Amino acid sequence: MPSESPTQPELNKEVVCRFYEAVLRVPGGPDFATIKELTDEQEVELNWGHPDSGVHRGAAIGPARHRMHELTGLDIPAISVDELIADGPTRVVVVATNSGTDIHGAPWRMTVLELVDVANGKITKKRSFYQDTALLRDISLEREAALAQKAGET
Repeated sequence: MPSESPTQPELNKEVVCRFYEAVLRVPGGPDFATIKELTDEQEVELNWGHPDSGVHRGAAIGPARHRMHELTGLDIPAISVDELIADGPTRVVVVATNSGTDIHGAPWRMTVLELVDVANGKITKKRSFYQDTALLRDISLEREAALAQKAGET
């Protein structure tokens, strides 16, 4: 009896799984070659509550994502991917838990849903939806104010 070929949703789920394995690789940090192989991001949407939230395209994606990570105190190696759900021919839903620390060192932890679009074996679009955007906004604004004050002192 011949084995069945994987469906497109299953293939897309594998792309997303490999991407997160590359991002969260321990030890040694992210596997940037694999990340580059699996992505052709044209657009990301970040709903983290800060004024920089929103849709970012092209060259603006990296700086927007970096700023979000910096201001929220996101601990990237601590991200856990809890579930991948293949939804239709192009989308994978990622259920993850993110965590970090605020400016005072107090930890935060929350569920994040990401809608990831995959086309031709590459991630083309990600939309991240954080459970508590008000908390992330407050953490971000407080850290941003402290960074601005520190820059003014130098």
